[in-house]
Amino acid sequence: MENSAQLRASDVSHLEAHHGELLNLCLQLEETAEELGSNYLPQDYVRLAAFIPQLVSETHALEEKVLFPDFSQQANSHFAGVIIERLKAEHRCDRLTADELAQTLTAIAEGKSTRAPETVSYMIRGFLESLRRHILSEKLMIEALLAAKSEQREVFG
Repeated sequence: MENSAQLRASDVSHLEAHHGELLNLCLQLEETAEELGSNYLPQDYVRLAAFIPQLVSETHALEEKVLFPDFSQQANSHFAGVIIERLKAEHRCDRLTADELAQTLTAIAEGKSTRAPETVSYMIRGFLESLRRHILSEKLMIEALLAAKSEQREVFG
């Protein structure tokens, strides 16, 4: 087993920090969804539009680099591969949704949005639900991996 496949404490710390940032972003987006068009200034939308795809992409890259290889190695099961492929597919969907949401928020900031505020609000809430579910899945994956390592067993053993 290569050393790069070993999840380190610093990796877990970075993952937890990114997940925390994503959850904070979710709170900001919830406020945006509730107050769409009323209290937010164009620069608030522009800031969120720039931050969403960047944070989502950085988090996914970190998960795929440090978490997935070690989980796959420690699980030693075909089932682990299925889980990882599902999560990677969710990453692709999350990135596409993040890009679309960023484009929509930019259009709102520029006064060029053709979408009704209710539609944008539902779009935001759908993205938040998906993102939170994904974070929970990966937190559970981290916990299962760390428990297996501490007990010196396979994840599904």
